[in-house]
Amino acid sequence: MPGRPPLAMKLWLAERFGWIKPSDGSSGHAPGRAISIESLEHVVRNRVRTFLRHTWMVTILGTLILAVALWLGIYFTTKAEVLKVAVGPAGGVDAKFVHLLSDKLAAEHDRIHVEFIATAGPAERARAIADEKADLAILPSYIGASPDWPVVAGLRENVLALIVPAGAAVARTPAKKGKAAKAAKAAKKADKSDDSSSDDSDKLKVSQLAGRRVGIVTGSEASTDLLKLLLKYYGVPFDKVPVSQIDPGNLAAAIHDKKVDVLFVAGPTTGHAIAAAVAAATQDGQAPSFIAIDQAEGIAKRNPDFDSVDIDAGTFGGNPPVPDDGLKGLSFSNYLVARKSLNHDEIAALARLIFTTRQSLAAATDGEIRIKAPSTDKDATVMVHPGALSYLTDDQKSFFDKYGDDIFYGLLIFPVFGSAIAAVASYFRSSSRTHRLRLLQRLLDMVRKANVAPSPEALDQIQLDADNLVVAIIHQTEHEEFDETVRMSFSFALDQLRFAIAARRAKLLGHGGAEAKPGGKAVAA
Repeated sequence: MPGRPPLAMKLWLAERFGWIKPSDGSSGHAPGRAISIESLEHVVRNRVRTFLRHTWMVTILGTLILAVALWLGIYFTTKAEVLKVAVGPAGGVDAKFVHLLSDKLAAEHDRIHVEFIATAGPAERARAIADEKADLAILPSYIGASPDWPVVAGLRENVLALIVPAGAAVARTPAKKGKAAKAAKAAKKADKSDDSSSDDSDKLKVSQLAGRRVGIVTGSEASTDLLKLLLKYYGVPFDKVPVSQIDPGNLAAAIHDKKVDVLFVAGPTTGHAIAAAVAAATQDGQAPSFIAIDQAEGIAKRNPDFDSVDIDAGTFGGNPPVPDDGLKGLSFSNYLVARKSLNHDEIAALARLIFTTRQSLAAATDGEIRIKAPSTDKDATVMVHPGALSYLTDDQKSFFDKYGDDIFYGLLIFPVFGSAIAAVASYFRSSSRTHRLRLLQRLLDMVRKANVAPSPEALDQIQLDADNLVVAIIHQTEHEEFDETVRMSFSFALDQLRFAIAARRAKLLGHGGAEAKPGGKAVAA
């Protein structure tokens, strides 16, 4: 049938593996027994020797293996690595920074590429890098440092700004029964006690925000979590402060319609977010006022993720100066962090590109990105990525610095592998010699059996075994060359076997050991 082995092949396989007894009556494998380990070893050894005799085949195969090894080495050493960066909204300054960095990497490093991953907020970015969905992320310092994603570079310093629009009456929400009414009355009394002749907004403090409507400007670094942290430090219940999210494009309308009393925005002092909020809060040429975070130093001591900062007059604008006087504020950093498991050489190359192009990156982002190297001191508040640390401390290693020890130990270990190879070769040589000695020993055993054979039938079986042994010896000589001593040993043993069979046959037939007829079976032997 098509696709099936012929019957002869099936019979040969059955006889080879001992499933049936050979038809010629020779001593093959017993029925039902598998091929012996010794026979299998002999077959494998013969195949190896046969293959090694074909020098051209060994050369071609070795060349192919070497070529594949070289190709794999080149492929994995020059393979482009794609780094996924989790950042804020697609239109934000962080996204712009990543796109600029991607363009510079494409121009200078063909092995490193960055890919933009948009997230809703800092918590989502931290979750993305913690779950290894991102390789790098831009995170604010108050998220908390992690040894699994240390810092590569500081990108900017953000300040918290509480802006009171110009001309605002700073109206409170309608008083309600219970604690809300008491909080509103207490805030009103505190306002009056500060300065009865001054406007309420001029003396407004963080501790007096209960009952005031706070609008968080979206798209900036301001968030509900930051506002909660600030109010908690001043002892203001968050649920007593009406909070709303305001899009930057709707700031002017919200202020005009008196929907908010205070704007909460965070970002670089010279960035677009605070500048836009100040412009929207300016009414008829009158600049807005700011609520000072007068306890910024205390907050920074209790929470190392923040720093106290002095905002000079006119930092947010010059005519009229905004603020009109020095202002105490609170700041925090935005860091580019990376997973510690990333290749340190790739992070070192990324850090080198960031710090060598920091001026052009700052100019392309209107000064909102101000790259700063993290502290490399042992007592620093942030942990620096080992790849970035090697660049910042000029400790980048060359090829021999990194792999010199491996090469040295490899040269020491290589002779061990050479000895192992020599031992394997010696094993094949010794096993071949052992096989020859076994064949010779079997011939000598047959000689002894022939001398004491009880009947002519036993001599016939010995003769048949001798014929099979001669075939095995011939097969052995096909795979290895016998020297003159080995050939003489086999020839002498075969002659002895023939003489022993002839002599024993003659004795059993009653003709005498030396008078066997030339045409008899003894001569045939």
